[in-house]
Amino acid sequence: MTFPTLGLLFLLLSTAAMAQGRKPAVEDFVGIDVEESRVAPQGSESLYNLEQDVGRIQAGKKEAPAVAPKTTQSAESGFPMKVLMLALALGLGLPLSVWFMIMANVKKKASLESASNIELLEKYRREREKKSEDQVRKVS
Repeated sequence: MTFPTLGLLFLLLSTAAMAQGRKPAVEDFVGIDVEESRVAPQGSESLYNLEQDVGRIQAGKKEAPAVAPKTTQSAESGFPMKVLMLALALGLGLPLSVWFMIMANVKKKASLESASNIELLEKYRREREKKSEDQVRKVS
């Protein structure tokens, strides 16, 4: 009876300890909201008036962009595809082949042990039958 009570007490104490430190994710804001006026930034960046350049932007969109020559992925990555496939085959093939060899060895040992257990059971059955026949003969 003390063990379930101790478990319940531990559960309640740990729950209370977790709930103790909980606070709202965002603190309440008390004060005056200040609206910022929309003023151009005063930094060193240059400002663009895009209303004057609409014609140039639209003309640039109409021109087709230069198509970059297509390259294969193997040339970009630096490794040919054959090397990647070989690495993948070795990375997966070697551990799997070792696993299958180990499992085959374990299966062979289990079958040998099972065969020896069957032989022992047959021997035990024969001895038991012999004893029962001897007891029947003695009674008769």
